Amino acid sequence: MPMRIIFVLLASLILYSCSGQLSERIFKEQEWSGNYALADGVKSNVPEMIDGNLETSGKAVFPDGVYGKQVFGAFPNAEAMITLLEKKNISKIVIYSDDLSDFKVMASAGGEEGKENWMLIKEFSNNRQKEITIRTSVMTNKILIRARGKAPIDSTESTRVLGGVITSRKISEPEIKEVELYGFE
Repeated sequence: MPMRIIFVLLASLILYSCSGQLSERIFKEQEWSGNYALADGVKSNVPEMIDGNLETSGKAVFPDGVYGKQVFGAFPNAEAMITLLEKKNISKIVIYSDDLSDFKVMASAGGEEGKENWMLIKEFSNNRQKEITIRTSVMTNKILIRARGKAPIDSTESTRVLGGVITSRKISEPEIKEVELYGFE
């Protein structure tokens, strides 16, 4: 009987010491990669948002045909896209902007050029943060930010047409200071 107790105690001690090392390996804090958006060859339709400088900012781009016109009805979405040289596993996205209120962050799920399939990572409504951090796990080579345009306070005009009223708004592009993309080392 005492031999069994000694064996159980010894086995428990061995398991306890091994599990400590194992749990230390499993729960060891992982390190972030470098910012993928700053790598050579990365492209963006808003180059200022991937220049590594929070003092610069670029404007997201509206679809063709919106510029220089008043928009009737709903606001169109402006887009800012980052294209990496190859697919990367992105685990954290950090966006710096004073203007992004209602927007979506999406990842390319493939498809033909110009007919991409986009997967929603996260959608924001009435955002007030100037530094937005998104934790995710997505394998992609393109990240898209699709944001509503912003309307200056004095931009709304109403016009009477055939007994009805049409409201038009002048809109401007939301500005983005910087976007950072990270994976795990």
